[in-house]
Amino acid sequence: MMAVCSFLGHRHIYGHDVQLRLQAAVNHLVEENDSVEFLLYLWKSTEPFYALCLLAALRAKQCAPQKVTLTLVADRLELEQRLADKWTHPLFFIADRLLPLSVSKDRNPLKVLKRTVQWMVKQSTHVINGFYEDLFDRDDFVLNFARNAGVQIINVTAPELEQVILASSEQLPERQRLVFQMRKSGYTQKEIAMHLNLTVSRVQQIEAAVTKNLQKQLDSISSCIPKIPQKLSVCSIFALGDANYKNLCVFSNCIRFLMTRYQIDQFCLEAETVHSGFMFALQQSIPLYHKIPTRAVAWDAGSSELYDLKAEFCPPCDAAESIGGIPAVDCRISTILELMDRSMFCICDLSASAYAQQILAHIPQTRQAVLLDIGKNTALPKSEVLGEWSNSLQLSSIFPEGYILNNSKEKSGAF
Repeated sequence: MMAVCSFLGHRHIYGHDVQLRLQAAVNHLVEENDSVEFLLYLWKSTEPFYALCLLAALRAKQCAPQKVTLTLVADRLELEQRLADKWTHPLFFIADRLLPLSVSKDRNPLKVLKRTVQWMVKQSTHVINGFYEDLFDRDDFVLNFARNAGVQIINVTAPELEQVILASSEQLPERQRLVFQMRKSGYTQKEIAMHLNLTVSRVQQIEAAVTKNLQKQLDSISSCIPKIPQKLSVCSIFALGDANYKNLCVFSNCIRFLMTRYQIDQFCLEAETVHSGFMFALQQSIPLYHKIPTRAVAWDAGSSELYDLKAEFCPPCDAAESIGGIPAVDCRISTILELMDRSMFCICDLSASAYAQQILAHIPQTRQAVLLDIGKNTALPKSEVLGEWSNSLQLSSIFPEGYILNNSKEKSGAF
């Protein structure tokens, strides 16, 4: 069976184990189907929940590359603007396919977002849902849309937090508590307004106050729950080849993209990368107010010769370490594989590395490392990306407006 999956949820994150529940849902969906297509919306801003959805889909893709396809959905006009900019979005070379849509002549951003997400849900066989419906999030209307469309909904909400919301609702002011109870009983905003002799606008204001108060309660309780100790979130950098203007720009974009969406505790650099333009680009990409330590990693072949790592790599790095301690047939690939095993993200350029096949083969074994290959050709001509969709209709029968393939072997270039 083929599954097409999109994600819905609050932009804010509730609970400490959201990533675990998301990953479990994604992995189960991949295991139960012959192929899975994940539809990912190109958000303008950093959206914590959807950043975790992207991470879960990327990990599934790298563990089962033949079964999983990542499709990036973007508003057509917005995509034109992005392609005209010098800043290349890192998702353009992470995704397999890029799908530009024109869903509304109205350029109101909220309407464009609403209709695009509805379109994605309508194409889906499954929706992974992170909405706590009792919070009355203004965006959760799409969840009802999915139900009415007959889409299978996979919840990743935490039952204990749902109970906390219900318990907290009893502490709301009287008017807010009444509106909460009526909404939970199935009353519409219009019906509540008529029953309480209020305007619909006033009911909406009360609901907004309910949402705000319940969110405060959830945040307060979540802060008191002990977090599960986690190992450092490491981003490793290796096998980048020679630095030039183009790959330095893409590399810098990757660093900024990761830092704005995920917690990065440390950057580990292969020794060969430390004294290169990429180290300078890394330093320039890390804001002064958000210092992230950098560590050089070199292979120790067990030689008796004394070697001062700190003198060699610090500065520019904050620390240096040797790994291995035994002779290796190829010290460099041994270092790279060790870095992959300890990392959450890896940045490399497979087109410039003689170790591309070993790196790709090792990804599924790490179970968590997400590889960002800056060597993919991100300079696909705008005319090819935004050309007539009729030329690409044959690529899929699911999407009536066609796909733009990202990694297709038939294309002369790829993102």
